[in-house]
Amino acid sequence: MATCTTPVLVVGAGPTGLTAALTLARNNVPVRIIEKEPQHRRGQRGVGIQPRTFEVFHFLHVPEIHERATFIPLLQEHNRGSLEPLNTFPMAPYTEPTPAIPYYNCKLMGQPVLEEIMREHLAQLGCTVELGSRLVSFMQDEECVRVKVGKHRDDGDEEEVEEIEVAYLIGADGAKGVTRKQLGLTFLGTTREDNFMVIGDIRLEAKGLDRDHWHFFSPMSQDMIALRPTDELGKDGWQFMMRGRPIDLQGLVRDEEALINCIKGFVGLGGDIKVKEVMWVSDFRPNMRMVDKFGVGRIFVAGDAAHVHSIAGAQGLNSSVQDAFNIAWKMALVYKGLSPASLLDTYTAERFPVIAEMLGFTTEMHKLMFNEPGAEHAPRSSADDKDNSKNVESQFERAMRRGGKLYMLGVNYRTSPIVIDGFVSTPTPRGTDMNSTYGDTQNGVLQAGDRAPDAPGLVATISLDRVCAKISSGSWSNEVAASSRMFDVFGSTHHTVIIFAPTLAIPSVQSTLATLRTFPKELVRRVLVLPGPASASEPDDHVETSSEVDQAIDTKVLVDEAGHAYRGYVAETQEVKVVVVRPDGVVGAIVHGVTGLERYFESVFGRAEDMH
Repeated sequence: MATCTTPVLVVGAGPTGLTAALTLARNNVPVRIIEKEPQHRRGQRGVGIQPRTFEVFHFLHVPEIHERATFIPLLQEHNRGSLEPLNTFPMAPYTEPTPAIPYYNCKLMGQPVLEEIMREHLAQLGCTVELGSRLVSFMQDEECVRVKVGKHRDDGDEEEVEEIEVAYLIGADGAKGVTRKQLGLTFLGTTREDNFMVIGDIRLEAKGLDRDHWHFFSPMSQDMIALRPTDELGKDGWQFMMRGRPIDLQGLVRDEEALINCIKGFVGLGGDIKVKEVMWVSDFRPNMRMVDKFGVGRIFVAGDAAHVHSIAGAQGLNSSVQDAFNIAWKMALVYKGLSPASLLDTYTAERFPVIAEMLGFTTEMHKLMFNEPGAEHAPRSSADDKDNSKNVESQFERAMRRGGKLYMLGVNYRTSPIVIDGFVSTPTPRGTDMNSTYGDTQNGVLQAGDRAPDAPGLVATISLDRVCAKISSGSWSNEVAASSRMFDVFGSTHHTVIIFAPTLAIPSVQSTLATLRTFPKELVRRVLVLPGPASASEPDDHVETSSEVDQAIDTKVLVDEAGHAYRGYVAETQEVKVVVVRPDGVVGAIVHGVTGLERYFESVFGRAEDMH
């Protein structure tokens, strides 16, 4: 397959489109990203970023998002018109990070700040967002996609239409976007006509309204308002959300005075409250819909263009970013001619069951948040249920508790057609038990399709010929070159093959290393992890020969000093276990050696001879 020269077109420059564009650009794929709005979007919008999404940004080398995001303030419940707190509680109690899970808490960041950070990283790679450019139409065939792009003119005249050819198109243009509609995908589901909401950003001064809490006034009634302090909008900045009957709220977007009076009515305080500026406001009715498939031919949809749902649970931005990451790394390989086009079919196969389950439980959470009859509990892990079994929660607290599965650390692709697990005796049948896609994280359990855990304290050795002289001797400190973590070995541009073994001398290790040398090291990085004192159960007196060291050329040799890698990857110190981690941080394969390894890479790259 010849290498393409035409770019990939990303339509929409929100978090979804920016993630797709950045992933492609990191993989040296030429990309254009267009945005129909003439200016970058305003509005805090969805602000919750889950731990699994922070991992995506880590692999994309965007650390500022986690560094600058803030923790969720305590929630405080009030009666309408009163600042007297009825109840104060954490939406999601702080969880101490672990070696396997370095990002273990949901944090908050407004989308304008998040998007600005991502645009800066994209610009460093030579790609900028083309504002005032909208998708007009497209036609595709087996070779390319022919696209018409309407470009806004500053002089106010009719827009110019640019006709371009692109290799692929990713529609991240939202629920009302052109891509899904012209592609003819179904968008089945429901609209909650009676759950009318108004959200916005304001600058507000109010005597007695502290900035240490997320305030909810009359939260379980039909009419309510929530006020969240955010310094992203200034020292007097707040994000608000109002819920009520459509007949009462519909005009507030266009009537600033009525909006201000409504806010004052909820909070009370009379003349002690002053709304200094309405910065942004929008209204919406919750929709619960999704497409029947995530792409056709060379055109794909991601994020809100593929699925919309309630804001309950803060899964929207997060699932959208993970959509984009999934399709983009695969598209990069296909674009370069390194993988067959069939790899792109696994985007729907992997993301569809995840989104379908997410749509189901966020709808139940929405019912609970809106105090609808028949609502079930929000999804939690078994640990959450145990921790809260002795607590008596208010109805509002029960509706707003988060954590557990919502962190998305248990989201998995175990039923994917391209994952291989040689250590599971009874693999999950494909197409069954869709609830498993949002599983809990469980210590001592790791299957192909799960997220790959982090593992710090990995010590790189200087000399391969002395690396395994005696594991239990405690002499590793003389060999130390650097210490690293698994998450810094992974990346969006390559697969990582981790070989857990007590020594290089084992024949299956030698054959595995020989097989891996047939792949370019830029495409498949290899890591040999030897047990350190904390994980070794028996001493190993073997000294590597020069021929064995030769086999390990271009292989990173690490010693698991603290034992975190062996525990996290459920590896025994005296066995050989080969784990393949995909560019998206998902375990693609867990195998014993060459046979399983070749099966996995054939599913991703096609036949071995096609790699050369």
